[in-house]
This record gives sequence, structure tokens and C-alpha cells, in this order.
Amino acid sequence: MTLQFFWSRTASVWIALLYMALGIPLLLFPGLSGSVFVWTLAGGAAVYGISHLWRYLQARKSGQASGGDLFLTVLPLAFSVFAIAWPQDILAFLPLVLGSLLLVDGVGKLPLVLAATHSRNSVFLPLLLSSLIPLVLGLLLVINPFHAAQIVIMVFGAALLADGISDLTTALLSRKSDAGGKAPD
Repeated sequence: MTLQFFWSRTASVWIALLYMALGIPLLLFPGLSGSVFVWTLAGGAAVYGISHLWRYLQARKSGQASGGDLFLTVLPLAFSVFAIAWPQDILAFLPLVLGSLLLVDGVGKLPLVLAATHSRNSVFLPLLLSSLIPLVLGLLLVINPFHAAQIVIMVFGAALLADGISDLTTALLSRKSDAGGKAPD
């Protein structure tokens, strides 16, 4: 039991250190972190495309080439080239989609806000907020999607860093309190 307790405590410390090691670059270098993420996706897509090119060439030798394999070569390789050349554009795409969805949600609630205004309903203020908040956030995401992506990366990095510090502190404090008392069985 003591050995299991030791290993679980050690694992907690290592995970906390890993979170902190991942959180710091995300927090301090969101643009570079985002680019590295996109470049990693581009590398994976390139490997996928090359594997289908290999499959296509092998099948062509035997006279059984598939246009599908050729398509699955060109599309991922084109994505890879685009992602390597313009990683910010790939990063900007995700907040753009989210911003558009928030705009649609906010606009979709406007008729409910107007109906609550006309009927002097007590839910007017919550409805107004549930329409305006998505509208404002969606507009901000659509207007400047890359900056929004950087902020999301920074917030994620800060959360990882805080979680890592919290886990490390908990592991160290519990180790210290165990040293003062009886060791677990």
C-alpha cells in the first residue's frame, strides 16, 4: 500500500510539472504555440497524404489505381502546404466559425426579446442579456478571429499553469503532512 501511495503521489507531481511546462509557453507565446499546433496538424496531414500517394502508386503498378487515393493525396497535401505557409489563417478559422454561430444565436433570440418587451414580461432582462452577450462575443470573434485565438490559447495556458501549480502544491503539502504523521499502510 505504501508503494502504491508513493507512485500515485509521484505521478501527481510529474503531471503537475507537465501541466506547468505546457502552460507556460501557451501563456507566454500564444502565437507561436498556435503555429506549432497548426504545423503539427500539417505534418499529420502530409503523412496521411503521402501514405495515400504510396497506395495509389502501388495500385497503379497493378492497374488498379483508385481516384479516391489520388484525391486523398492531393487534399491533405494542399492543406499541409497552406497550413505551413499561413498557420494564422487556419487558427483564425475556428474562432470565425464560433463567432458566426454566436451571432446566429444572438440574432435568433431577438424576436423573443421584442416579444418580452411588448408583453412587459419579467424575463425581458435575462432574454436581452442572452441575446446581447452572444451578439457581442460573436461580433468580436468575427471581426478579429486571430487575436481571439491567441486569447483562447493564453487562457488555456494560464489554466494549465494554475492547475499544475495547484496540483504540485497539493502533492507537496500532503507529502509534508504525511511526514509529520503516521505513514499510510
